[in-house]
Amino acid sequence: MSPNKNTVIIIGAGISGLLLAQYLQKCGIPYQIFERDADLTTRGVGWGLTLHWSLPALRQLLPEELLRRIPETYVDRASVEAGRASTFPFFDLSTGELVASTPTAPEAQRIRIARDRYREVIATGIDIQQWSKAVTTFESNDESVTVHFDDGSSTTGRLLVACDGGNSRIRRALFPDRQNYKIPVRVMGIKAEFTPEQMGPLRKLDPIFLQGTASTNDTYTFISVLDSPDNHPSVHADSRYVLQLFISWPLRAGFLNEEIPTPLPDTKEASLELIRTFAKSWAEPFHSLVINIPADSEVKQLELYDWLPPKEVHGTGNVALVGDAFHPMAMYRGEGANHAIVDVLDLIETVIPHLTSEAASLQRAVKDYQSAVCSRTRPAVLASRQACIDAHDWSRISRESPLLSRRVMKLDFDDSRFD
Repeated sequence: MSPNKNTVIIIGAGISGLLLAQYLQKCGIPYQIFERDADLTTRGVGWGLTLHWSLPALRQLLPEELLRRIPETYVDRASVEAGRASTFPFFDLSTGELVASTPTAPEAQRIRIARDRYREVIATGIDIQQWSKAVTTFESNDESVTVHFDDGSSTTGRLLVACDGGNSRIRRALFPDRQNYKIPVRVMGIKAEFTPEQMGPLRKLDPIFLQGTASTNDTYTFISVLDSPDNHPSVHADSRYVLQLFISWPLRAGFLNEEIPTPLPDTKEASLELIRTFAKSWAEPFHSLVINIPADSEVKQLELYDWLPPKEVHGTGNVALVGDAFHPMAMYRGEGANHAIVDVLDLIETVIPHLTSEAASLQRAVKDYQSAVCSRTRPAVLASRQACIDAHDWSRISRESPLLSRRVMKLDFDDSRFD
């Protein structure tokens, strides 16, 4: 869409940016959406997401024709249709003992989706003309905001919405004194293919998702189906499952009886060898799965961080933050995407009605929105951080730990220990 004085400038064509664009388009509100990547597939490895308490918000945001297509994004549609929902079981990887699981939930309350296919669906009908556009700076006044990009171009609109991820340049400009918190954990994410025969022992435990910590060495993993042969019935019967394996370990002296912390390896071969070392003490079927990860699998290394929203926001004019741009969090409670979806709905309900109002009215709305998001997500960020820490200390794992406690939108979590 061509910009005009009431245009909403969206930075980032991820989940939150696309959901916002879908709603604005449905309502005929002018917007422009800019993305730093060259296309939807640039980032490579795609992960899975669990959507639960955000589903009512999602249903309000998407047009009916796209809601009907959400099952296309399920990691294993046949299991959902057969009523085999995941209970997200948690195991002691060293013994194979089941420690905890969640109650079963119907499709209307909890789904596991592939992020790349989901993003493709919600991008339907959105004309992302502005690819390869990275923000450098922006400036705003009472009536407008202008964004400058690294190719020398710029655009001007009424409201700037930053959906540009955990290292948001816009957030850094708004809060220059608040830095990312580096969590002392290292992670490798692996995308690998396995035969139905190899998957058999795992699918007996859960068809979609398993997780656990090794009581002998404090390593953690979750194993999630990303794609199933049953999603492609016309494909030859020997097609394989695509799995996401997420393996992490504590960055501390004494781990694996080493004097110094274990860093991320320099090569993919060394990465696979390290996780096979972790799995030597794991029980079946986790041991065999990791030992047999194909050498040509995709491996992505991650250094975990989060960013704690302030207790009070004193206003950011006509600039709003959404999703990971506002509250990146560790993935050990699986709530980041859910908060991002609710952020979009909160923005639409609180800020968008004031888009054509006088400057003071719009600025108050942005402040109200961001204060509400801070109140909701600050406990979530800290609980996710604590869940991550607990996942790598067997002595801390209990049903009271945020690693295993119930997922809810508004969490009561004591943050005094983090002051």
